[in-house]
Amino acid sequence: MTIPIRAAKHLTGETARRITGISTPWFGVQWSDPGPSDRERIRRFFIELEDKRVLYNPQWLEVRSQVDTSVDNIRAICTEALKTFSDRDFATLPISNIRAACRRYLDETALEFPCVGFNPLDERRGGMSAGAFVALGAFRASVGQEVARLSAFYDLDVQGELATVVPATDEEEP
Repeated sequence: MTIPIRAAKHLTGETARRITGISTPWFGVQWSDPGPSDRERIRRFFIELEDKRVLYNPQWLEVRSQVDTSVDNIRAICTEALKTFSDRDFATLPISNIRAACRRYLDETALEFPCVGFNPLDERRGGMSAGAFVALGAFRASVGQEVARLSAFYDLDVQGELATVVPATDEEEP
C-alpha cells in the first residue's frame, strides 16, 4: 500500500529553517528547533528598548543617576543580544553601534557648557548638566538611527514611545 505524499502549497522560511535532512526510500524529514529567527530576536530586542524611558522622557523628568543606570542597562541588553548573533548577521553592526552610543554617552556627560543657563544647584540635587543633555540628545539620535535600520531590514514595526526616537522619513514630514 502506498501512501500519497502531498506537496506543501506554501513553505515558509521558518519551516525551511527547521528541516535538517530528508531520507528515502519511504520519505522522511528530520527536524530541529534552531531557536528563534533573527527577526524574532530583534523583535524581542525592540520590546526591551520600548520600556527604557531614557529614550523618550522629556528633559525635565530626567534624573541623572536614573539616566546613567538606564543607559548602562541598554548597554547590557545590547551585549546580551550580540551574543546571539554571528559576526555575519546584519543585526550585529546596528546593535554594536547602539552599545557604542551607550559608552559614548557615559563618557561625554562630563562636557561643560558654561554659557548655557543651567543652574548648577539642579545637578547637585540629581538634575542633569548641559553636557549631559547634549550627550543624551546624541545618544537618542544614535539609537533612533540604528532602530530604524533594524526595523527596515527585518520588516518590523517600531511600537510605542520607542518610535519617537526613530528619524522621520520624507513622507512623514509636513
